[in-house]
Order: sequence, then structure tokens, then C-alpha cells
Amino acid sequence: MEQYPVQRCAQTPLDLPEILTRIGQFFPLWSGEGFQREFQPLPLLRCALVSRAFRQALLPTLWYVYDGFRMRNVPSQILIKYSHLFRIISNTGPFKGPFRCRNLIELSTVYGQEWTRELLVTNPGLKRLIWGGPYYRRIETLEQQQEWQLELKALMGLENLDVLKTSGFSLGEGIFVKVLRNNARLSNLALSTVEGVTSIEGLELPYLTELHIAFGGTDSPALVDLVRCCPRLQKLSLTGSRARSSGTTTPHANNQLSTTNPNNTDNRKEFQIEFLAQNIAQCCPELSFIKFTSNYTTTATGRPQSQCFLLDHEFAALVNACRRLESFSAEMITLDYALTEALVSQHHSLTVLSLTVHDSNHGLTAPDRARELHCVRRLKSSLEQLNDLSLSWDRGLLTTAPTNSTITSTVDATTMTMLPDERIQEELEAFLSEPWGCLDLKSLVINGLVAEAPSSSSISDADSASTRLMESESQIESSTIAKTTWRPHSSNNNSSNNDNNNCIINSSGTNDDGEMTHFSPLLSNILSLTSLKHLCLDHTTFERIHKVEGSVA
Repeated sequence: MEQYPVQRCAQTPLDLPEILTRIGQFFPLWSGEGFQREFQPLPLLRCALVSRAFRQALLPTLWYVYDGFRMRNVPSQILIKYSHLFRIISNTGPFKGPFRCRNLIELSTVYGQEWTRELLVTNPGLKRLIWGGPYYRRIETLEQQQEWQLELKALMGLENLDVLKTSGFSLGEGIFVKVLRNNARLSNLALSTVEGVTSIEGLELPYLTELHIAFGGTDSPALVDLVRCCPRLQKLSLTGSRARSSGTTTPHANNQLSTTNPNNTDNRKEFQIEFLAQNIAQCCPELSFIKFTSNYTTTATGRPQSQCFLLDHEFAALVNACRRLESFSAEMITLDYALTEALVSQHHSLTVLSLTVHDSNHGLTAPDRARELHCVRRLKSSLEQLNDLSLSWDRGLLTTAPTNSTITSTVDATTMTMLPDERIQEELEAFLSEPWGCLDLKSLVINGLVAEAPSSSSISDADSASTRLMESESQIESSTIAKTTWRPHSSNNNSSNNDNNNCIINSSGTNDDGEMTHFSPLLSNILSLTSLKHLCLDHTTFERIHKVEGSVA
């Protein structure tokens, strides 16, 4: 009997699991942002119904991330059935298992949950761990002690972590060093409210490039030496603690913040900062990024507690310790000369600078604000490599924009301080008239320099009307006339209405009707920043649009 060969259909790209998996990655699984973010699997589920091959290829994509809070409406039996496909678990929500996953790469967990300890044991290949501790809860009973021992045993069994973020624990130096030594290939380490670390002898972290420390307490003095173990450290983030003595930041009569005595046990924070700077200079040649944020509280008047901030010379010590600083971001209570000159010394490499000046509970005087403006002028003219600059004040230095004539000083009846005095006026006018040294600046944010931040209603009004800025005739190039249009990022969709409502500002800082606008002086001053693409003034974001309108006759 004659037999004929079986003809098979030619394979198409849609028969390849790799192609189907890639297709599945284009289907949105989540909608909304932030707290409004929700799990929306319906489009991917419909695609998985096409065939068995589609289903097998797309299910791992569907269940790659398990977010218990946002997936709280998924039935428990479904979660159990597909938990073996989970690769990332966070915000576990009401479902506590059982989990059958053995290939987790990321886990967010908190202290004292039996099911999370089991996940630590059953997933030795874990790469990223966010581990929240008991914080200020005491471990007193025998049951709590046993639970704590199991927690530490599970943690010390991990050996493949790349990222470790832990908070709210008291770790003796032996446990702390062992956990980090077992994961010597760590590249990112974040420690917040970690107590009991008094020694890190024998620890080496040759692959660590990012380090975050909640800084300022005295319960883990050895953390200041942690950078000595990180020869390849590139990014250092510090968070100010509430533990600082109130005597360390009290202004003297000359308006300069006082320094602290490093031998005073109540003022150990500065002592640690100085040692930290020394350690950086000696052991971290690649450090190029420093960020300081403050975990501050506020007074009854709403002003931040200054104890949570570093002093000017402490910031300067950190900056001077870097061989090539590229990015610096800090919250502070005042900008002074030491930090300014330290930043200027990094002018050859500094490309990102963000300074946020908070209104401290001591209430800085007009000369302090004038000094800040003088320092800002120095930075403006000296940092020629800047691409990104952000300057923010909690409260406006002036309530009105400056004019060519001298503004009459007003007197604050409470403090009898001239606000603004002539020196502030002169410094601000100089800032708004002097040329920029950073001509390649691409992003500029200035809040609270000329006036207080606008209310939400005024921001809405700004969104409804665009602000245009035309370059002066001296900037006409070759045979075309170039126009630069600044307008709010969230402008109306009706372009014709926008064109009618836009306020044209010429190089003199006035609109077509000759009326001085709120942003005119600063807008006029940035004409030379031809590379600027992002502009935010007093919390109103603008975008830059270039237009070419024709040839010069």
C-alpha cells in the first residue's frame, strides 16, 4: 500500500513562545498612577484565550508581579493555583498564602510574619529584598524572642541578594556583618533605623555602588565607616534624623549657624559627618552622586525643626571629599559660603544641582537671605557644566518682582527687620541681570525666589493661558527669524484659543501692551539658555517650543 508523507503546516512567528511572550508585554496590566493604580488583566486574559500556546506563553507575564493590595479582588484559589508563577511579591494584602513560588527575584516583607519567613527559606535565589522590622516595638516575651531568632536565621540564609533595603531593626555587629558578607555581591544597600551596629570589622562590599543611610542617630556609630568597605561606591544618599541635639543649629547674633564640638557626646552627628567625609576621600574614588533629605518634623507654626538638617560646613566637607562630583541634591535651612565654594570647586564635573531651602524655626533674617542670593549668583555664573538646576525656597524672598527703581523697604512690626531690605533687592536684581555660566542648561526649576508659591487656583489660571517669550533681534541667525515659545505643559487642546490667549513677552521683559508680567524679569534673563527644554517657575511648569517663521529680507 502506497504511503504518502504527512504534510505539516509551516511554522509561523506566532508559534514561537518567545514571540508570544514579547507580544504579551505590550498589553497593559495596570491602570492609573500612585494610589490610583489598579490591576486590569482583561486585555491579556482575552489574548490568552486564542490558543493553548498563547495561554502557556502569556500566563507567566500575567502573574509575574503579585501586588496583594491592588490584586485584592482576585479569589484566593486563583492566587494559590498560579502562585508558582510569581517572581515579585509586594504589598501582600489580605492573602497570606500558601505560596508555591520557588523562583522569586524580589520580595517586600515586614517583621513577624511566618509566611514571609517561609518565602525567604524557599527562595534562595532572591535578588531584591525589602525587609521592614518591628521599629519601636519591644521584643520582650519568649515567643517574641523565638520569632526574632527565626527571622534572623531566615535572613542569614540568603546569599544571592543584589539589593537589600531594611529598616526598623536592632542588629548586633555580628549579625549585620554576616548578612552583608553572605551577600558580598550587593550593589544597592539601604539602611533606615538600623541600631546596634558598633563594628563592621572584616566586611567587604566590592560591588556596592549605591548606599542609603538614615543618618544622625548614635545607636549605630559604625555605619559612618561603611563607605570604607565600598571602593566602587557611586551614589550616596543620607536622610537626616530627628535625633540631633537642638544646640547644634542655633544661629548666633552674626546670623551664622553655630558649629558643634565633636567631643561633645550630645553632638555626635557632626563628628560622624566629618569622619564620613574623611572615609569618602580615602576609600570612594568613584563617588559622584550625593543626596541629603531631611526626615524633619514641624513646629506649631509649620516650620521644619532645624535639628534634622546638616550645617553648611558639613555639606561642604562631603562635597570636597569627592574627586568628581556630578550630582548634588540637598535640603537645608540656609545656603552659605562654605558649601557654595565647595560646589564651585566641582565646576568641571557638576551637571545636576538641587537645593531646597526650608524656613527654619529660628527664622533667618534679611541679611541671611541676601547672603543666600549672593551664593546663588556665584553658582549661576560658575557652574558651566550644569544641565539640571533646581532652586526652591519655602517662602518667597520678595513679594513683588524687582524693577529698575529701588523698592522702598517695608518693616515687619514683629521682628523690626527690613523685609526686603536694599541688599536683598540689589542681590536679586543682580541675579536677574547677570548672564548664565551654564549655557547648556536643559532643565531649570526656581520656586519662591521672587514671590511665594501660587495657590492651586492660580496654577489653574496659568494652565489656561500660555506664556510666550520671543527672543531678541540679536539672536536672529542666518536667514531665518527664530521664535521661542514658552507655555504651560498642560495647555488647552484648542490651539487657536491658546494663540489668542498667549502673552507675548519681548526681550525687555514686557508684553505687547507694555505691562510687566510676574515672570518677565526671569524670562528675560534666560534668553541665552538656548538648550533649555524644561522650565518650572513657582510650581508652574512650562515647555519650550522653537518656531521658524521665514527668511530675513
